[in-house]
Amino acid sequence: MCLLTGKCFVKRGALLRCLILPALSLIASFIPGCGGASTDQIQILRSEIFTLKQEQRQLGHQVSALDSLLTQRLGGFDQFGAGFVTDVRQMKERLSIAEQRIIDLEARLLRLQSASVNSPASASAETAPAGKKQAERIDPREIFDLARKDFTVGNYEMAIEGFRDFLQRFPDNPLAPEAYLNIGNGYRALKKYETAISNYRIIVDRYPDSPHHPDALFKIGDCLIKLGDKSRGETYFQTLIQKFPDSDAAALARARLNP
Repeated sequence: MCLLTGKCFVKRGALLRCLILPALSLIASFIPGCGGASTDQIQILRSEIFTLKQEQRQLGHQVSALDSLLTQRLGGFDQFGAGFVTDVRQMKERLSIAEQRIIDLEARLLRLQSASVNSPASASAETAPAGKKQAERIDPREIFDLARKDFTVGNYEMAIEGFRDFLQRFPDNPLAPEAYLNIGNGYRALKKYETAISNYRIIVDRYPDSPHHPDALFKIGDCLIKLGDKSRGETYFQTLIQKFPDSDAAALARARLNP
């Protein structure tokens, strides 16, 4: 592996072309047009788009690791700076093109699904078993763990997208409350406190018996205080202490109320 020249980025560009562009071409091959789409075409397209997004997230981890390694090895070699910047720019352009193509494919998917609604009843009858068969091929835990890995390394936007994919596919999974908590944590880390609060409240309202309920109450209070509403934030802390006095979150709330 080349570590001391900008050639590494060329290799990464080749890796991106090998993984992303063929996958996009494969997806596009299933879309001859918007009308007359079959249930199988829609299911295959949805599965391929999801798989492509997963591969993008995994690529993100690999690229981040390479960036860190190259930064350490190239620190004192200014002569390679120009090539370094050029290769990074080219890689970003390729990723931008791939992301736009995904957006276009998702728009086409929506049109295909809309067209399928107007198809004969027999086609609708096939949708349920086909969808179930596709869902059975996907491991919920694998999707959840990949999103959590994104969160752990600080890729909050990618993590949020991953947890939303999980919830869209498996809304009744036992991990759903934790997924909402992690989405809230992602927005909180991005300082989007109002959006974080809305996700924490889903846990409070829909999953009152969840072990994540105390954490959700604490973080709602914390976000309100960060938004400048100290009175309401402290009210949530007090509610937390009353409902879950022995929880770790309650201990944190007491410390915040009595510094």
